[in-house]
Amino acid sequence: NWQKINREPICFGARGNQYGAFNIPKSGRIKTMKLIHKSGSIECNSAYGASYWGCINPRYYGNMLMTIITNDNKESVLPPVGELEALQPEEHSCGIKKHFYSLDGTSHTSPELVYRDLSNQLSVLRNQELQIWYGQDWIDCSEEGNNGNTCVDVFVWYA
Repeated sequence: NWQKINREPICFGARGNQYGAFNIPKSGRIKTMKLIHKSGSIECNSAYGASYWGCINPRYYGNMLMTIITNDNKESVLPPVGELEALQPEEHSCGIKKHFYSLDGTSHTSPELVYRDLSNQLSVLRNQELQIWYGQDWIDCSEEGNNGNTCVDVFVWYA
């Protein structure tokens, strides 16, 4: 069952290494996580409007998600790095850097972002820090037109 793990909303921004940090309350194995939107929004380009979880620039096929949970070494844990996608170098300056993904039934303005169950559950320790990043900020690419921040509640499903 879902367990909320934050007291105050966790906020993350779209540029300048504005990740949102939180700590795991107990050791165990995580099957998946979800984020529930509380406030705010992010823009990857003011011409395309606001999003909770991603970027609606047509280069990203109009509905790609860029909200990534990492460990404290900035390594993607949700979604797993193998599920992340990259644009073609000729399509965008971010080129081959993987930083976005899609989830069936989830749009960039869905009230909840529920990650797929991990095939290899994530082992965590009590007080371990995890971070929420916006994809372009995470890879330090194409951030200059980004703005805003999103605040969320974080839920964990222990195996």
